[in-house]
Amino acid sequence: MSKQMNRRRKVSKKVISNEPPKRTEEKRPSGSKPSQPPTSAKKIHVSTISVVKSASVENSSEKLVSEANSSEDETDGSDLHLSSADKEQRAKDNRKLLRDRVIYARKVGEEAATGQVLDGEPIDYESACKIKELAWGSSNMPPKPEWLKQGIVFRPCDQLFAYGLKTHKNGTKNFLISLQAYFLKQLLFDMKKTGGAKRNLHIGQLSTLDQDPLITSTGSIQKSKHKPAKTSLSTIFSSGSRSRPQPTEKCKGPSMAQLLKPGEKIQQEMLVGGLVELLSKIADGKETVLCLPGPDNCFQPTAHFGIDGITEKLRVMRCSKDEELRTYVKKYSATLMQENGIGLISVLYSVILTRNFNRLAYDLQDQATNSLIDPIGDCTTGLLNLIITGRANPYLHNGIMVVEDEDNEESEEFSGEERRGMETRNDIGFLIWDQDEETTNRFHLGSRLKTPTLPIWITRCNGQFGVLFNPNRELMRSYHAENRFQLYYYSDAEMKKGEYKETLLTIDTRNVGNQVVVDPSETEFEEAPPPPLEKAIQTKWEGSTIDWGGITPYI
Repeated sequence: MSKQMNRRRKVSKKVISNEPPKRTEEKRPSGSKPSQPPTSAKKIHVSTISVVKSASVENSSEKLVSEANSSEDETDGSDLHLSSADKEQRAKDNRKLLRDRVIYARKVGEEAATGQVLDGEPIDYESACKIKELAWGSSNMPPKPEWLKQGIVFRPCDQLFAYGLKTHKNGTKNFLISLQAYFLKQLLFDMKKTGGAKRNLHIGQLSTLDQDPLITSTGSIQKSKHKPAKTSLSTIFSSGSRSRPQPTEKCKGPSMAQLLKPGEKIQQEMLVGGLVELLSKIADGKETVLCLPGPDNCFQPTAHFGIDGITEKLRVMRCSKDEELRTYVKKYSATLMQENGIGLISVLYSVILTRNFNRLAYDLQDQATNSLIDPIGDCTTGLLNLIITGRANPYLHNGIMVVEDEDNEESEEFSGEERRGMETRNDIGFLIWDQDEETTNRFHLGSRLKTPTLPIWITRCNGQFGVLFNPNRELMRSYHAENRFQLYYYSDAEMKKGEYKETLLTIDTRNVGNQVVVDPSETEFEEAPPPPLEKAIQTKWEGSTIDWGGITPYI
């Protein structure tokens, strides 16, 4: 009996002395530095759980709290003979152990990227067939390989061109550049409305983006009701000066150069906000749809449906409110942004399902039987217009145009037909130059797309896509602001060594109508034709001169 009691006492002593194990320092060679924990790791104590914002950290922290609170009441059979003081000491030791545990915070969307998409409802067989017919031409037609492994991936954060998407020289680039315009719109104009990225709103040391136009007709800064700081956005874009103003004590906001180097969090906000706006615009008051492939097939395929590994697995998330859609997009943002992932085809299918099949047929008019992606994998005008304007209109002219009877078979077939074009101005514009003036005029690009409400234009120059933008919306509000201004250009193009910098074009329209016309026959050398991008810009600002700022024209 006494031996049994002694064993219990020994066990009790071991339990009472249950203290956190002491760390032992390993012997290192002389001169070597001790290993450090990962810099991204954050040590979170139970006492500071309330300030943790990550959902995964909150769940883990709540679990620790519950463990600590219940440790006093739970027993494992070894503390039956402990005194109340010993039990209190043991509970105290357990709480100390829990307090010293380390929790590593996860990025938002990390769980969705590594896990399975189970939200939403499985796509039905008829919808899967119809979506493939609209996108690729047939339910048996497999998607183009470049669309199956293309995520929506930004360039490295906090670096040059960090606002831009990575693209490849194939049909996906046109679609990505169109999305790029929405992401830039979020960065430059819309984040202040949602409360995100507030530190990035003070462009060029201005308190807002909308205070002053770039430059007046006399080259001076136009005054506004608000008192600007000593240096303003106008200073950056006036007089052709390439130098950046030095920040003063009153200028707390980042410069334009800093704004265009967003961090990882801002990149995610650009993607989430841009996709929510895009799908809401396409929905036009109806429900929005986000779809991603899940782990399993949603129906039993037949001989009339070609399995591609994506379409038959789609999970469809229908949202009646933007906030609900924002929650889904944010949750799966890491999945959409995975390199070589399924982000791009998921957005393509989401766009099609959001607009729905009946409205797409109406939008496409006489081209309703054509696929949105042509046989070589490029986006059709209807698909590009669906992204830019929210409607899959295959035409670019203003209003309604009646096909005239001309001396060619194509016109005779459609003679007298009405074709709907752009009904109103759009937030994002479109500029085109294709080989020569005659070919370019065949697009019938109207003034409503040339003159958007915001200074952002998608450009198509000899089949190559890019985006022009300006951070000040006053450029589209003031006629005088268009006398001399600057535009950034991005196309993720390869640049010459030593010229890897922002492409900042200076457009001068002050001498329009005063140019001296030189007869080519009177010159000794044949003058090189202007770059296609200049020709596209001149379709909007006819007769303007364009300075590339020391960069060799590459488009």
